[in-house]
Amino acid sequence: MPKSFGRNERVASAILREAADVLHHSVKDPRVKSATVTEVSVNSDLRDARIFVSFLTNDEKAIKEAMEGLNKAKGFIRSELASRLKLRYMPEIHFIFDSLLSESMKLDALIAKGLGPKE
Repeated sequence: MPKSFGRNERVASAILREAADVLHHSVKDPRVKSATVTEVSVNSDLRDARIFVSFLTNDEKAIKEAMEGLNKAKGFIRSELASRLKLRYMPEIHFIFDSLLSESMKLDALIAKGLGPKE
């Protein structure tokens, strides 16, 4: 039997799509331009949304500055999302750094180093 998607999963999918677009086209802060939305999780009561973002850099200082930029632009991003999604109540958004991409890049580099040069 196919899995039925609840309202919170549909809202999370819509927020993911629109948040990625807002971050790349509407936010003017240059610190935030390198952010990539990887996942969105919405509570079952649709009051809170956790937006997981990753960056293509491993520089902790740049990541910290980008997260500060995201948190500073949180109100603007939430209002943009609310106007695009037309929800009765827009969830409160929280940005969380997703280190999975950088960790997987480190792991790939270690595996490639362990395999040695190709012959």
